[in-house]
Amino acid sequence: MSKLMRKFLLAVVAPLLIMGVLSFSLTAFLVNRFAEDERYSQLVREANIIKEALTENRPVPRDIQGFISRDAVTERIGGRGRQVVELPILDDLKRKDVIEVQGNRLLTYQLTSGDTVITTIREAPLASSALDGVYLAIGVALFVALLLATGLAYYMGRQFIRPIIDLRGVAKQIGDGQKTVTLPLRPKDEVGELIQAVDEMQEQLLQKEKLQKSFIAGITHDLRTPLAIIRNETEALAAGVIPVDELPDVTNSIIEETDRLGLLIDETLVYSKLAGGMMPVDRTEVVLDQLVIETTTRLQSTFLKDGLRLIVETEPVRLAIDRRMFERVLVNFLMNAQVAAPTGSEVRVCLTPEELTVEDAGNGVAEDDRATIWDLYVKQTGGSGHGLGLAISRLILDSHGLTYGVRDSTLGGACFYIRFK
Repeated sequence: MSKLMRKFLLAVVAPLLIMGVLSFSLTAFLVNRFAEDERYSQLVREANIIKEALTENRPVPRDIQGFISRDAVTERIGGRGRQVVELPILDDLKRKDVIEVQGNRLLTYQLTSGDTVITTIREAPLASSALDGVYLAIGVALFVALLLATGLAYYMGRQFIRPIIDLRGVAKQIGDGQKTVTLPLRPKDEVGELIQAVDEMQEQLLQKEKLQKSFIAGITHDLRTPLAIIRNETEALAAGVIPVDELPDVTNSIIEETDRLGLLIDETLVYSKLAGGMMPVDRTEVVLDQLVIETTTRLQSTFLKDGLRLIVETEPVRLAIDRRMFERVLVNFLMNAQVAAPTGSEVRVCLTPEELTVEDAGNGVAEDDRATIWDLYVKQTGGSGHGLGLAISRLILDSHGLTYGVRDSTLGGACFYIRFK
């Protein structure tokens, strides 16, 4: 029997056992109390019968037991007739009283008639064999009910606990690295919701593993390509096969590829720190419209070189953010728009108290891709980056608690937005 089953049975049977004992005790008390009241009523009737018999000078019925005390003489009546006895205990009795004689509990009743005291006596109900059957029937009924409740609790417990035990095995299989596991049937209760959560967890693990492999493959490719270029051109320089007039182009190419490697490594480190919570958010109140103007002004020449017009519209906005992180997000949005926008078109940046948007006139982002482009190493179609920019932006915006996304632009392309309210 599993530990969970033992706990379940204990939780069910223990209250039932306590309730059964209390019920038996209370029932026995009430039955005995009722029987005592009936016994005292019987004693009162018998005392009155003795009184009437003495008054009418006729014999007392033999089945009535009692005592008559008169002039310091006590006589026992009933059974063998009258017998003089010495029972000092009768002198100290209350009208209704309880005495013990030779270990037997007896109920007594005294009736005073003139100078005569009539005492009737009967065995107490609790010591009466007549009630033994009642107590036995109650005890057996409670015991049978407890057995039935235990059996039902065991059966129901197995139905409840079996999926949890099966789920424990499934969790162990997932922990051992098995890709596909069979989940137990899902009942329509909290256990079913737990199984559903484990199923979703398994799906997320598979997606993360796939994404990790994709990331490793992608970053390996992006590292190999510039390294291969640097190696080939360095070997050509070492071999002396590069004409003198081409040396500036070759060295510039090596510098560009080195910068590309540095950027890739920098973005990977930033993502790693953000994902691991190692880059805390330093919030200060920032004049956001001033930040937008400064950032776009710095990038104007880059857009003009590609034949693009960078249009900026701002309203006064103050926001408690990490200036350096937020600027990185804005630059990423602008660089993506620069790559996507066709030559001769415009890229529009608009800041209002409600949101910040960056729009372009490119091909936009397909509806099915709008959720996945924020994942690690997912590149936009035609993009030249490493697939880390939007993943980093997502972590930054999530850490700020801001709402963000992408929608269709009025320019015909994509509109990346960040909502403040």
